[in-house]
Amino acid sequence: MLVDSHCHLDRLDFSPFDDDFSNFMKRIHDEDIEHLLCVCIDLEGFSEMRELVASYANISLTVGVHPNVRKGRDPDIAELSALAADSKIIGIGETGLDYFRSEGDLSWQHDRFRAHIRAARETNKPLIIHTRNAKDETLRIMKEERASEVGGVLHCFTEDWDMAQKAIDMNFYISFSGIVTFKNAATVQEVAKKIPEHGTRNTEHGTRNTEHGTRNTEHGTRNTEHGTRN
Repeated sequence: MLVDSHCHLDRLDFSPFDDDFSNFMKRIHDEDIEHLLCVCIDLEGFSEMRELVASYANISLTVGVHPNVRKGRDPDIAELSALAADSKIIGIGETGLDYFRSEGDLSWQHDRFRAHIRAARETNKPLIIHTRNAKDETLRIMKEERASEVGGVLHCFTEDWDMAQKAIDMNFYISFSGIVTFKNAATVQEVAKKIPEHGTRNTEHGTRNTEHGTRNTEHGTRNTEHGTRN
């Protein structure tokens, strides 16, 4: 079974499918992709995304605001929890901290991250956490906000084994994108070698970020993260 564990269907170009989402989904079926998780990055596009996938039982959603999204509104705990009550919503995020693409006073990222974790605990739904160059603060907030009560995944992992161990101890999976194939990704490769074999390995194949660059294929999802393969 092939599951696309992290895609942004509302961000794809459907022109190769005559701008018809149903044609795209036929291709998904032909590629033996049995389920997709469409991950939310802002609330402005959430309703349209929800409507786009409404009739497809093999597409699940999350709700949240990406740490690098500055424009648009910041949801409070009540709004996130209300949106997450929808049975099609199976997780909160993506959320987290990113000090690589955002600069200056990033206390707003901390506040947003905390709100997402609290909404996840309130709704008992797992978290999708994006973290980059923010190891200590990410782990500290996860611990302070008791993220371990719901668990989730640190997706597109680029940090070290120490962080991976601590996240696993807090009930989180570690997932890897194509970055793990880069020649300069020795730290990530070492983490991948050490991840326990009892289910914490959640490898995301779909970004197709390899040492030769990003590959986009006709049907689009090959530029997403293809997650759990059993």
